Amino acid sequence: MRKVSGLHPVLQDKIAVLIQKCIENGLKIGIAETLRTEAEQDALYAKGRTEPGRIVTNAKGSSYSSMHQWGIAFDVYRADGKGAYENGDGFFEKVGKLGEESGLLWGGNWRSIKDLPHFQLPDWGDTPSKLKRLYKVPANFFETWEADKMTAGEKREFDALKGRVEYLEKRAERVYHYTNELPDWARPTVQKLLDRGMYAGAAADDLNLSESVMRVLVINDRAGIY
Repeated sequence: MRKVSGLHPVLQDKIAVLIQKCIENGLKIGIAETLRTEAEQDALYAKGRTEPGRIVTNAKGSSYSSMHQWGIAFDVYRADGKGAYENGDGFFEKVGKLGEESGLLWGGNWRSIKDLPHFQLPDWGDTPSKLKRLYKVPANFFETWEADKMTAGEKREFDALKGRVEYLEKRAERVYHYTNELPDWARPTVQKLLDRGMYAGAAADDLNLSESVMRVLVINDRAGIY
C-alpha cells in the first residue's frame, strides 16, 4: 500500500511535486497509504470492529467506497522522528497547504471527518460516487490509464516523472506503523520488545519504527542483549 507506482499517472506527478515542495520547506514526509485492494480495505475496516485497534475507516472493501481503491488517493506521515502523526506544531496543515498548491484535494478541509494525512486528485469529487457511476468497479477505471494512449513525448515525460518519484521515495526512510507490516526477520524481535515493555511507539497502535532503528534492534537481539 506504499507503492506510488500503482497510482494514477497524474497523481504520481503531483506526489513528486509535493515531496519536492516539502523538502524545500524542511518538512520530511513519507508515503503511508496508496492503492488498496479490496482485501486490504476490508482488513482496515475490521480494525476496531472484529480486530484490535481503533476504527480507521467506514468504507468496506466490497463497496469500493474508498478513493484509495481507485488509485487516486494517498496518505502521508511525518518522517522526522517526532511521531508519525504528531501535529502539535501544525505540521499537517503546512503539508496540506503545499498539497493544495500542487493541485491536490486535502482531507484536512473536509467538514464531517477531517483526514489530515489524506490527499487525492480533485477531478472526481470528495467520494467515489462519480467513479462508481461511470466505471462500476476500479478495474474498469484502471483500463483508462493505458500508457499507449500517450504520445511518444508524453511517455518520455511520464517515465521521467516516475523515475523522479521513485528517487524521492528512496530518500525518505521507511517507517513501520503496524506489526503486520514488519518483515519476517524483524517481527519476532519487535514483538518481544513490545511484550516486555522495552519499546513503545508514537501511540498504542502506532509503532513509528524506522528501518534503521529496527535493524539495530534485531542485531542487538541476535547478540543476546535483550
